[in-house]
Amino acid sequence: MAPRSPSGVPRLELEGKRIGPAQRTLLIAELSANHDRDLDRALALVDVAAEAGWDCLKLQTYDADSLTMDSPHPAMRVEAKWGKSTLYELYQSAGMPMEFHRPLFDRARERGLLPFTSVYDPRDLDFVEDLGCSLYKIASFEMTYDDLLRAVGGTGKPVILSTGMASLPEVGHALDVLDGAGAGPVILLHCCSSYPAPPDEINLDAMAAMGARFGRMTGFSDHTIGARAALAASAMGAVAVEKHFTDDPARPGPDHRFSATPDVLREIAEGVDEIRTLRGSGAKHTTPAEEVSKASGRRSAWAQRDLPAGHVVGPGDYRFIRPAAGIPATDGARLDGARLATPVARGMPITDADLAE
Repeated sequence: MAPRSPSGVPRLELEGKRIGPAQRTLLIAELSANHDRDLDRALALVDVAAEAGWDCLKLQTYDADSLTMDSPHPAMRVEAKWGKSTLYELYQSAGMPMEFHRPLFDRARERGLLPFTSVYDPRDLDFVEDLGCSLYKIASFEMTYDDLLRAVGGTGKPVILSTGMASLPEVGHALDVLDGAGAGPVILLHCCSSYPAPPDEINLDAMAAMGARFGRMTGFSDHTIGARAALAASAMGAVAVEKHFTDDPARPGPDHRFSATPDVLREIAEGVDEIRTLRGSGAKHTTPAEEVSKASGRRSAWAQRDLPAGHVVGPGDYRFIRPAAGIPATDGARLDGARLATPVARGMPITDADLAE
């Protein structure tokens, strides 16, 4: 069983990466189809993610037959910004050759990244298990494919489950299938499955709603343009943020146009570092920097006139003013009627040492 955070939600540590509510948001660089079926290019993109300060490299493991079939049916035809084709032809051109996986996993680990993949067909699991994959991703489009959920859950490894297009009952069903198959801890990623996703449909508060409903760690799969949504999700407590990335959004292909550039990757990584610092531990206390402000800004008792030793203090003898050099204003009740052990001159603080026992 995975260890739990103070909130009771499981936390993870995989290949040196800590994942959980008290940790820096895990940043997942999604290669998607941006490899362009060129291994040297794909390896260079791994370096881009590492140099930008991201934590993970995520691949997609499929071929056209994993997702669809070659059919003349009109429903199989697609017309999108990257051109006209059938679904089968699209996935043939976008799928990453299987022989790319090992060198990409190796390069990712050499660069300090945690590599893992989305699996789309149970038949591909044996292949990626041989790579030593530490966790698996279920894509939003596959979260209703129970056979895949059972196969991935049956590995016993942690699972990241994207929930684009899903209702809460569908999310609950997918969790039941994964849990029933013996999956490790499941992280739920909220996302809007539109490419790019319009900001007014992002609904980041759904992360908290899913976390409260299912008691799981939650994060965000970001398909928006730019850094703002990812940074907002991190500030709202996302344990993980996933984002497609490229070196050139003008390149042809289905994913480049909405993918993050290296500059955006760096902006997110730097922002997430600062957000982790800004969020702190959640424990409310006086900080070291505040102690200086507290001493100068809080009110305390100061004598309004010269008070001799033996004097019984009354309401007109003192005021609660700044700074906090005397008895705090919260303790004023014990001043009235107290006898002074020492004289206190006007304009001097009245302290505990001035009061007779």
